[in-house]
Amino acid sequence: MKKLTQESYYEDKDYLSNSRFKQYKQCQARAFAIDSGKWADNRDETPLILGNYVHTYFESPEAHAKFVEENKTVMISSRGATKGELKKGFQVAKYMIDALENDDGFDRLYNGFTGDDVQKEMIVFGEIEGVPVKGKLDSVNLSRGYFADLKTMKSIYAEEWNVELRKRVPAAVNNILGFGYHGQLGLYRELLKQMTGDEFRPLIVAVSKEEVPDKEVLTIDEEWLVTGLEELKEDIVETWEVIQGIRKPKACGRCDYCRSHKKLNVVFSLNDLIVAFD
Repeated sequence: MKKLTQESYYEDKDYLSNSRFKQYKQCQARAFAIDSGKWADNRDETPLILGNYVHTYFESPEAHAKFVEENKTVMISSRGATKGELKKGFQVAKYMIDALENDDGFDRLYNGFTGDDVQKEMIVFGEIEGVPVKGKLDSVNLSRGYFADLKTMKSIYAEEWNVELRKRVPAAVNNILGFGYHGQLGLYRELLKQMTGDEFRPLIVAVSKEEVPDKEVLTIDEEWLVTGLEELKEDIVETWEVIQGIRKPKACGRCDYCRSHKKLNVVFSLNDLIVAFD
């Protein structure tokens, strides 16, 4: 297998990452068009940049300074009384960092105890159903057999409706299941096992994007890890064949890319629309 480095990781296309897999799960046609340079991904990147601002702070001072420099035109105010400060949409990141930095429990979990072998942004790789897959882990404690993934979310405990579970749940549940984090952590655990031969316990450090941030350390139950990884396995071969040009990409019919190619050649009834969302 090709060697991956911190410098080559994001440019590499020989391995399938979880984020790229999720793009193809949402719409193969859109993801393939983006990969081919035929469609621009114009989604709001504020949540991603904010999350990475927090992530890099706890990775290392060098990584954080580099990230800020690369994104300063988006994040840092360049005029008026707030010149040189974080723009309003990113100021909550300071509160989130303070909430974690001043917590001894987080420090021990994320950085380990004295003498622990802790790897930040550790690259893992292997094969799932014959498909080469890669991942990057926020913090891996090789001495104590666990890895921690830092997740920023709007709220942890605000009640929300979950369609699949058909009940109200804490917002963190929707965040984890909606973004497929149970599958992501199940995948990372499998890749770590392939590389080391050992079982690792996945943990999520959740911190909310609130003026007074909430925070929790969450573990994913075994049944969810298994379910998430199995769901990934069901589609990964087809996804890889689409990427490789072996199989024609399917259109979801609902995303911005599909809407841009839509033609009015079908008539739907009210019942058709109801059944489509049943």
